[in-house]
Amino acid sequence: MIKQDLLDNIIDVFQKDVHFEYIDFKINIIQDTLNITSLINPEHYIMFQDKNHFKEEKDEYEIYGECVPGRYSSYDSFTLNKKTDVYEKIKIWLESLWNEISLKSPLKIIEEEQEEINKICEKFNDYENDYFTTEEILKAKEELNKLRRILGIEIMNIVDEEQEQKKEFEMLYSHFDSLEKMLPSLRRKGWARSLTGRVFHNVKRVLEQRQKKILENANLNFEL
Repeated sequence: MIKQDLLDNIIDVFQKDVHFEYIDFKINIIQDTLNITSLINPEHYIMFQDKNHFKEEKDEYEIYGECVPGRYSSYDSFTLNKKTDVYEKIKIWLESLWNEISLKSPLKIIEEEQEEINKICEKFNDYENDYFTTEEILKAKEELNKLRRILGIEIMNIVDEEQEQKKEFEMLYSHFDSLEKMLPSLRRKGWARSLTGRVFHNVKRVLEQRQKKILENANLNFEL
């Protein structure tokens, strides 16, 4: 039988969580396996298995586990070597679970952004999918520099903190340098998609910074 102190500590994790209560979950123990299932959505669970039933107090364990959802994927499997790692893993799982049901899941955000980019890229379907000419490459570089300057001005106007501003400029220049280097080697549609994705993410990040600044100036609580 799994040690009682392990169960007590797990229940304590649930009781301290700001979003869930332990009554939102079913805890099931079968020999060496501990399974925690969400009663809100039974498809969501986290499982731990230890051949020693978590009984022996050791410096290192070999605890196998899996969970749905994972932190960065819909499913995650893992191996832990400390009993305390079980509690930390449950905390991370609860955070992922909350993100999933509150529509803040990183995976959902990526999927939504991808859908937006796909919609924009549909406009390029009628383009000839050949390579750019030398003249077109030179013209595209000019337009990229104009767009980079516009976004750079926005960053300077919105981001006040020096280190954060430096970070934004590094990301901006890295993206646009990559776009310039890819001009001779990518076909039109591939390059257009790459351009759309990079501009989309840069503009989105700048808009989020603008929103943050507006809310800070208005002395409002915010969460991005």
